[in-house]
Parts: sequence; C-alpha cells; structure tokens
Amino acid sequence: MKVENIKCWKIELFEEPKPSASIVNSLIASESRHPFFIGYSKDPVNLEELRDEQFITIHRDLDSLETSTFRISRVHEVKCSPVHDADNSFEEAAKPLIKWLAENVHPHHTAIVTSNRAELLMGESVINTDEYLKD
Repeated sequence: MKVENIKCWKIELFEEPKPSASIVNSLIASESRHPFFIGYSKDPVNLEELRDEQFITIHRDLDSLETSTFRISRVHEVKCSPVHDADNSFEEAAKPLIKWLAENVHPHHTAIVTSNRAELLMGESVINTDEYLKD
C-alpha cells in the first residue's frame, strides 16, 4: 500500500512485563500481554528516539483533539500500526475493475470480489422489493 494513504498511526503502549517464577509462565504472559494505552499519532513513535524526553503525548481517539501524556520511563515497548485512508485506497482498488467491466462486458454483469476470489456474474432477471422487510 502506498505511504501517502497512511492517515495516522495507531500507537499501543506496553509496560514492562512483571517477572514470573517460571520460564513457561513468563513466555505465556509475554504472548498475551495487553497494552495499557491505545491511541493515535500523526507520526510513528520510536521509543529509542524518545529516551532523552520525559513524556510522550498521544491522541486518545482517531478524530479527537483530546490527548493523554505518559512518562517515558513507564513505557517499556511501543507498537505502531499504520491506519490507512480506507476511502481513497478502496476507490483506487475498485476503479480498474469498474473500468474493465465497462469496457469488456454489458451492464447486466456484476463482479463479486473477496480476499481470495473474484466472480463475474450476469443477471438474467432481477426484481427489487422492500415489501417484506421488517423494521
């Protein structure tokens, strides 16, 4: 996916794992760890670059101005995941298929696309009704 489609970054903050008496328990605990805070940032957070800083400030919600601030010393690990601008990337992916349909088949054809399959269909007869829908 193109870098310009990244809307922002989802930031997950993790505390240092608590020591366990057994190696097996500590491995299980590290696999099932949960972040103590999930928020969003315009840029990815690199913990190594922030070691000289005292605090980190992250937006609470994707479209909110509200922020939360944490001491860097509390943060043991940071996981950054890109949040893509879904509207633009979906449009970019769909337009070539729409163009192909318009140039190669008649208007009664439809395409159903999933993550592992694409199906080209032709409708012989279609009727639409909302008569039997219940609110």
